[in-house]
Amino acid sequence: MLRLDSVTVQLGDRVILDRVDLRLSERDRTALVGLNGAGKTTLLKAAAGLLSTDGGEIAVGKGQSMGYLSQEHLVSPGKTLWQEASGVLDPIRALEERANALLAQAEESDGAARDKMLDQAEQLLERFRREDGWQLDARCGRILSGLGFRREEWDLPAEELSGGRQIVVGLARLLLQRPTFLLLDEPTNHLDIETRTWLMQELKGWPGGVLVISHDRDFLDRLCARTVEIARGRLWSYTGGYTSYVRQRDEAIAGLRAKAEAQAEERARLQAFVDRFRAKPTKAAQVQSRVRMIEKMEPIVVPDPLPKVRLRFPEPPPAASPMLELRDLAKSYGVKRVLEEVDASVYPGERILLVGPNGAGKSTLLGVLAGHVRPDAGVVQELPGTRAAYFAQDQAKELGDDETVLSALARIDPLLGEARLRAVLGALLFTGDDVKKPCGVLSGGEKSRVALGRVLLRRANLLLLDEPTNHLDIHSKEVLAEALEAYAGTVIFVSHDREFANRLATHVWEVGGGRVQVHRGDLDDFLWGKAMAAGIATRRAPGETAPDHWLLVGLPEGAEAGEGPKIAARSAGDAGRGAWKDRKKRSADRRRMERRAEELMVEIERLEARVEALDAELAAGEGGWEKLATVVEERTRVAAKAADGWAEWEALDAALGTSDPAEVS
Repeated sequence: MLRLDSVTVQLGDRVILDRVDLRLSERDRTALVGLNGAGKTTLLKAAAGLLSTDGGEIAVGKGQSMGYLSQEHLVSPGKTLWQEASGVLDPIRALEERANALLAQAEESDGAARDKMLDQAEQLLERFRREDGWQLDARCGRILSGLGFRREEWDLPAEELSGGRQIVVGLARLLLQRPTFLLLDEPTNHLDIETRTWLMQELKGWPGGVLVISHDRDFLDRLCARTVEIARGRLWSYTGGYTSYVRQRDEAIAGLRAKAEAQAEERARLQAFVDRFRAKPTKAAQVQSRVRMIEKMEPIVVPDPLPKVRLRFPEPPPAASPMLELRDLAKSYGVKRVLEEVDASVYPGERILLVGPNGAGKSTLLGVLAGHVRPDAGVVQELPGTRAAYFAQDQAKELGDDETVLSALARIDPLLGEARLRAVLGALLFTGDDVKKPCGVLSGGEKSRVALGRVLLRRANLLLLDEPTNHLDIHSKEVLAEALEAYAGTVIFVSHDREFANRLATHVWEVGGGRVQVHRGDLDDFLWGKAMAAGIATRRAPGETAPDHWLLVGLPEGAEAGEGPKIAARSAGDAGRGAWKDRKKRSADRRRMERRAEELMVEIERLEARVEALDAELAAGEGGWEKLATVVEERTRVAAKAADGWAEWEALDAALGTSDPAEVS
């Protein structure tokens, strides 16, 4: 059990964490959410012991450990990717080395000294066995492959990887270490859809507890059974993933607001009596009684509502049809063929999602369409009237260090007023005096958001967006998705955010093996088609989404796009119709268990709240023995129901924990 008791963290005059309590047990999958700056990372760092606290206690069970993933991982110079990742396993390898050394010494000894060395070697080898020492290299290879590192990359210098990929190496090291509790700050950044799905399956099967910050709503919905919100230094806990949290939060805020209004009315009524009769000696007792009642009123804290921000694109100019035509496009980097003989057309109003593994050529294709990357052969014919705006992952390089956030946007359209510019920046998480900051002092993520704002202000009818949601929180992604849904122009985009992609895409371009295959529909339509082509699905029910393990779809080594998918799911047996029906039944059974577990948790919380209320009645001792006997009887009955509920919930939790996560959604 990881415990935070009355933990307080204060930075200057601002209280980031105000006497917060949190429990994380093994098998817990908990999401930590809140607006930017609310204190999510602070809480994780405090829990991991990386940040000093101003009060409270943080404790972890005996023999248990914590592992923290930050967004600031740096690799060691002079090491390959394999050496950097597998280095965390050296203490386990050392057990075998020490055991072998003792065995060698024992051969040259005799008597009691020999027996002692053999005993020590046996103990070391037993520890080595418990740590799966014989499987260390296989374990490391599985983790690196799962996180998207190709075999040919393992021997490359780790320091030559991009900053984002270095953070993924840090995640690999953490998974290899196997701490009891994983504290993950944005683990899905820099991962494509397939790799995010692999990570989700890995975390579902993690033997310890997981506390995760992520801006990927779909990831949180599929992984987490509890969501904790941090706001104004306090924590609010909800059952279920992010979507369930939003619904419960709205209901809870409405209830709290009604209670706060009722309390305010009662306080005003009592205060009116005090003010009216304060000077009358005959009313002194009643006045003092009401003063005490006012003093005992605990303020009801209502969480701040999520900000209501709307973002609108300028009306795009009319466009020709088709807008772009790609003919015989080819592009290589050295011996690596990225695009070859690509033919496609872009028509007005399409929202085209580019999919494919990392390195397949998605960003290259966007750069070619934008005119920023010169193809080796072929042509991109842009018809008159097409006006494109391009957002690249390194777009922040266009910003001047001395210009402010506000002036960087004003430079795009000097006629726009400050109110309109501030509205755009507010949707991108820049508020108040943040808009006056020089761009030179911004973080990489902040610069990326400013660059995205500059693209949004251009009066274009074709938007080319490369990972536009990378540095946005869930709320800001909602704002951007709504704006793009209302946008009358054409969008071609790369996104590894499954929900964002499904909301926008009308077509999917599959990039791989140098080719581009065009598919109609959204991401789930595309994945379903892949599953049908592989023989593991025959039809799709209306509104049904692709199961998690279907996202692990790629092309066979060296294959061309369209030659047939390879399903990399870890399902048992064949992938034929019988196996599919069996998986479907297990998936339905698991969903029923998950729903029942969530219902039980709500019921248990209600029962335990009733027990606390009955305990308060007993402590007050009012109403005589008959009344107290009735209270004791009810408390016994309610506590027994709560205990039965916990027993059923624990049985369900154990069953869910032993289910193969690769076979159920």
